[in-house]
Formats: sequence, C-alpha cells, structure tokens
Amino acid sequence: MAKEPQKKPRWYKLVAQAYKSTAPDDKWLLPLLILIPVGIIGLSVVIGLLLSDSTIVLVYSIIFGVLAAALATMYTLTRRFEKNAFRRMEGQMGASVSIAQSIRRGWTFGDDPVSIDPRGKSLVFQGIGKGGVLLLAEGGNAANKQVVSVKRRINKLVPGVPVHTLYIGTGEGQVPLKNLTKAIRKHKKVLSKHQREQVSARLRAIGGQKLPVPKGVDPMRARPDRKAMRGR
Repeated sequence: MAKEPQKKPRWYKLVAQAYKSTAPDDKWLLPLLILIPVGIIGLSVVIGLLLSDSTIVLVYSIIFGVLAAALATMYTLTRRFEKNAFRRMEGQMGASVSIAQSIRRGWTFGDDPVSIDPRGKSLVFQGIGKGGVLLLAEGGNAANKQVVSVKRRINKLVPGVPVHTLYIGTGEGQVPLKNLTKAIRKHKKVLSKHQREQVSARLRAIGGQKLPVPKGVDPMRARPDRKAMRGR
C-alpha cells in the first residue's frame, strides 16, 4: 500500500516552532515581538491622524501599519532564530557543510568529509562551484596538514583549477558559521557550469583516500539537521 505524502506544516506552526526554540535562549525576543508591532501600528495611527481628518486615510494608514508590523515582526523573529541556531551549532563537527549545502546556486558540497583526523579533532569538507574547489576546514590549526594534503591531491587531479580554503571557527583568520554563506558567495566566478560538472566528475571518478573512522566521532551523526535549521 502506497504511503501518503507527508503534509508540509502550516506557516503558523513553523513560526511557533521558531519562537519556542529561540525564546529560552533569547530574553529580548518576546519584548521585541511585542514592542515592534505596537510601535509601528501606533506610528501609523499618528501619521494617519496628522495627514488628514478623513476616516478613509486613517483606515488605510492603519492597514499599512499592520502589514508593516507583521513584516518587521517576522523579520525580527527570523533573524534572531538564525542567530540562535548558529550559536548552538558553533563548535559542532560537520556544522559548516550543513550551512554550505543551503546555498542553492553556484556551489555543490558533498555530504561526506574528504579528510578526517584519526583523533577526531578536525574534518575537511569539499565543495565545487563557480569559484573553483572550496575546502571547509573544521578544527582550527589541527586541520592544516589535512588541508595541505587534500590540496595537493586536487591539484594533481584537476590542475589549473583554483583551490580555496575556509577555516571555520571564531578565532583569528577563521570564518564564523553566521558569516559562512557570505564568505562562500564572495568568490569570483572562474568556472562555467559545464566546467564545474567536468571537475566534479573527475574528482568522483578518481575517488579519494580511504578515511579512517576516528574513535568516538561519527561525522554523519554529528552533523546538525538541515531541515530543522530551516524550520521544516
């Protein structure tokens, strides 16, 4: 018997989930969600009264204020939800690729790391996009040797293709998770879509090194749920 397709949750349920997951860690969330709509609607009433004595003008001003308040409130909730989610993910192994895979155009990132430190201190993920090959290194300085090794291998397999590295973290010279999407997108286009497909096929055909499984670390389980991040 065929399974019935799962229904997507209603928008108001997604809003409720976002609030419930953010509110315990954000003491300013509720005050902001109250003050912002009250302030905007109140301002729209004042503007409507000042502009004209007409009831129609006042009604339209209030309607505009309600719509603006709803948009501002949703924007505030979304931004603070994302900020809280990034803070929770910071330091989790595999978090960077979860965020990188949310980029829909121009870049493709594999689920599996291309290099794992046997001691479980660092991971390196690989992406292919318009800027060339991009390595996401987690673990700070512990990933340096892995990055050098992966770069050497890629340069042999696809010579001439730029290979970039982003070290994920909050230290000096590292990219915080909240800025990762922006850091990826800023790479200038050097490969066409066809060239990206050729590079990807070449790297897949040759294959990579056999990765040892570090004790106590399962990078597949450690990776945060991307659907949960998007509220679905």
